[in-house]
Amino acid sequence: MISAAMPADEELRLQDLRSYDILDTANEKDFDELIELAGYLCNTPITLITLLDKNRQWFKAKSGIDQNSTPRDEAFCAHAILQDEVFIVEDTLKDERFHDNPLVVAGPKMRFYAGAPVVSPAGYKMGTICIIDQKPRTLSKTEERSLMLISKQITKLLELRKKNMIVRQRAEEIIDLKTKTIETVMREQEDDKKQLAFTLHEDLAQRLASSMLYLDMAQHNVDQRLQMLDTAKNQIKKVMVEMRNLTYAITPYTSPWIPADELVAEFVEKIADSYSFNLEVTREKGDKVASQDNALIAIRVLEQWFKILSEKKQVTTVSICIRTNEYFEMYVDDDGEENTALSIREHIRDSMIYDRVHAQNGTIEIIGSEAGKNRLAIKLPIISEGNDK
Repeated sequence: MISAAMPADEELRLQDLRSYDILDTANEKDFDELIELAGYLCNTPITLITLLDKNRQWFKAKSGIDQNSTPRDEAFCAHAILQDEVFIVEDTLKDERFHDNPLVVAGPKMRFYAGAPVVSPAGYKMGTICIIDQKPRTLSKTEERSLMLISKQITKLLELRKKNMIVRQRAEEIIDLKTKTIETVMREQEDDKKQLAFTLHEDLAQRLASSMLYLDMAQHNVDQRLQMLDTAKNQIKKVMVEMRNLTYAITPYTSPWIPADELVAEFVEKIADSYSFNLEVTREKGDKVASQDNALIAIRVLEQWFKILSEKKQVTTVSICIRTNEYFEMYVDDDGEENTALSIREHIRDSMIYDRVHAQNGTIEIIGSEAGKNRLAIKLPIISEGNDK
């Protein structure tokens, strides 16, 4: 037996082969159908798609043989990848390279072999499509041509598989990155809330206490009552301004490469377990892309509204529909008790959320929906990223 020489570019060939991540993978219908076609066209009992690894030849698809691989030094295909055309052995017992090969004297008892190299777009011969018979025979020019055409189809399949693998990997990376981004949003919001609580307690609460002291003193000091009331009033105004500025300053982190509607949807998904009702999100995409400011306001509104809904009775499901057309629109439907309480409307109208929505010339309303449901409707003009707000 004479083993095949190693290709001059063997290390690069192996790198190219392994970039397809196909060795030791499960059977795939597309490859199985190609060996079935080759066997049919050439009328042979054994058909293989082989890939030459460092020390073995592995069968991606096989018919008429039980093994999954053989040692490379016994492989006929190791000789075939040294050729540009179909490698043919009409009678193995008459060929000094193969007459005592274990695959000839035992195993499948090969007497005929023909293999067309499978060549990658980079020019490396990764393996073969080969046909085997247990009796000597010849191969017609039509059959040779068929093997070469099938080998090209195998290359295309491998390339398609590789591209799909890359797409999946990138999709997984994007999903992982977005998940980390949302987690960062949640974590930073918690940090912001702690900072807010500290500021409210250490600074604003003390100013309010001082204001209360002036009001108390004004009750017992007639001469300076107006001055003390005025001082208390000014301090309370400053506290209100600082509270509003503090709230505006705390905004969730967003990344410009994540669409606003997708960011809102994933935000909802992350906080879904925090509430007793089920949260459902649908997105209706249009031609325009909503800005990150739209996403920030939507997230703020949802945080506020979910707190209100958690205090309502009989809320089991909350459905959120986000539409991006001429406007960024968000509709929040719930199946709880009817929104008749004036306090709920006042709660929204008196909040800073209301101010922020209207600051962008948007609208926020509590309206009736279909029977048995309540609806919060938000409508914002879409502002392109980078434009003045």
